[in-house]
Amino acid sequence: MFTRWIYIALVIAVIVPLATVVANADNEGDVICGDLAESDCQILKDNLTAMESVGAMSFSVSMSMEVPEGDGVDYRTAMNMSLDAQGSLSVDPAILAEIVDLEDQIEESPSLLLSQDTITVLDSFIAGLTGDVTLDLYLVAEGETIDVEMHLLMRDGIFVLDAGALEDLMGQPMQGMDWLGLDANGIMTLVASDPSMVEALGLMEDMGTDASDMQAVEEAATSVTRLADSEINGVAVAVFESSVDMGLLTDLVVGLYDPQGLMNPTEVAMTREALAETELIMWQYIGIDDHYTYRTALTMEMGSSDAEDDGQGAVDRVLSLSMTLDQSNFNEPVVVEIPEDAFVMPLAMLMQMGN
Repeated sequence: MFTRWIYIALVIAVIVPLATVVANADNEGDVICGDLAESDCQILKDNLTAMESVGAMSFSVSMSMEVPEGDGVDYRTAMNMSLDAQGSLSVDPAILAEIVDLEDQIEESPSLLLSQDTITVLDSFIAGLTGDVTLDLYLVAEGETIDVEMHLLMRDGIFVLDAGALEDLMGQPMQGMDWLGLDANGIMTLVASDPSMVEALGLMEDMGTDASDMQAVEEAATSVTRLADSEINGVAVAVFESSVDMGLLTDLVVGLYDPQGLMNPTEVAMTREALAETELIMWQYIGIDDHYTYRTALTMEMGSSDAEDDGQGAVDRVLSLSMTLDQSNFNEPVVVEIPEDAFVMPLAMLMQMGN
């Protein structure tokens, strides 16, 4: 599990910036304005349009996450992680457009999750990524501590990690190698051939629902406020704060996906209880002139009503998360070269190691 946290941190450093590009490159119907004035809502719509054209950017992300020790939480479950990452990423605009189109199609027909077209588009997306990411990770979990720096390069479906980071993680020398990586071309095709993955995707198909219904749920549980304008690296930005009522969101989602009440009632009750004490707030910083997203920040505090009351009605935190993502250099070229001496494993070799 300790090693799993390391992989999670690496995925966060790469996926979070990419996710903002894909999420923003969607249709206007996904904008949640709540009770905003029409002029403020238009800024959010213009932001969505502007980000549709973004296929490359520089970024920096800072994140901290803590699961403190407490009642029912011992050192094996407690965790403290801080992550700082920065770099540049680009995605082929044509492939990005296919991803967005595919997302819309899957919302209408979840069975497309398993289609050959979906697998082909996802493989093309991975092959079309170009990136240079550095990461500083501090992690305390399961009684162990790690403090490591990583450097990840990606191009044409090849992902390589500097061997120095691997030495720190594995505690053994990577003799004769400076870079170790994977040729990920065709990886989604390989994943789709795994029966267990096919079964999992099949379950996701069964959870499909109308996209407009889900949009209505999100709108009902989210309140949006425009705050005072600010400035990010010399750029004037409009600031929007979104607050999500997680308890209400849970009730609405359960009602949407399980109208007959077939889900395990104990699990549903536990989820409702945990999220009823959860606070999730997000801030967007949008350029007033160009409508790009220059910063996204969020905080989440999850409490437990099972914890002993401190006499003032407070509850113990069971998870605390904060993250800030800055973006810049929109659509500027990202040039990455994979070192010629990098040891790159083909997928077939990785599968043999797994077996």
